[in-house]
Amino acid sequence: MKKIIFVSIILFSFAICCYGNDIQSEIEKLPDDWYLVKVPVLIENITPEEAREKAIQIACNMAIEEFVGIKVTGRTSLIQAESNNAITMDHFSKLTNQTSCGIILEKEIIEEENVTQDNHIYKILTLKVKVGRQPGEDDPYFTLDASLDKDYYQDGEQLFLEVIPSKDCYITVLNIMSDENVATLFPNEFRKDNFMKANEEFRLPNENDTKMGIKFVVGLLPGKEEDSEIIKIIATKELLSFSINSDYKTALESLQNWLVKIPRSEVEEVDLQYFILSK
Repeated sequence: MKKIIFVSIILFSFAICCYGNDIQSEIEKLPDDWYLVKVPVLIENITPEEAREKAIQIACNMAIEEFVGIKVTGRTSLIQAESNNAITMDHFSKLTNQTSCGIILEKEIIEEENVTQDNHIYKILTLKVKVGRQPGEDDPYFTLDASLDKDYYQDGEQLFLEVIPSKDCYITVLNIMSDENVATLFPNEFRKDNFMKANEEFRLPNENDTKMGIKFVVGLLPGKEEDSEIIKIIATKELLSFSINSDYKTALESLQNWLVKIPRSEVEEVDLQYFILSK
């Protein structure tokens, strides 16, 4: 089983952050929770493609920080690689745990250019970003203690997940795969009841799953020697239906628009990143 898993102009004071001598990042407030963000990234020891993705990540973080006044609380890293046989996923950061601050609902690249200054080359990206936020405040007593059995797997190995919620809740487990697809691992056709009691251990797969031959096997894409994927766990206090099996862009939009409607105190998320290595 293949493993699966975020302008009419109203003037606003610019938030400015220096990245070079005279090259600065800028952010402008637009109507309807949109932001126009300009981000320079120095192309040094990284490829232009990596600089581009880094600029996108910075722009999204800046928009969220400007929207809610606090920093993003993402748990996963942006992962890039130049070679065709190494890690190339760049969309992990788009599905990280951002709901305590804000959620990127939409974004659009307006302009992209490379600029040379003082013998340095900068990738300068201008994006239009729309931000949303869940209503209410988080519940500090609602947490998920979650872990995988390991961080590094060999191609073809089984993956095991453990979760202990601090409160009664309903758990959904997504897998964000390196082939740019996202799927719901739990609940599934064999285990439809996703209610979990407080402080009780949830295992996937559990003993009954194993007896039925259910396995979650990690795998590399053809030609890859290493890669990385994410298990995303979402817990809600009330039974809320959410299931997805699609490409990550569609999954991202669906997930973010679903999450933004849930009161912050009613939901908790954890992202677990793992790596796959060739044998």
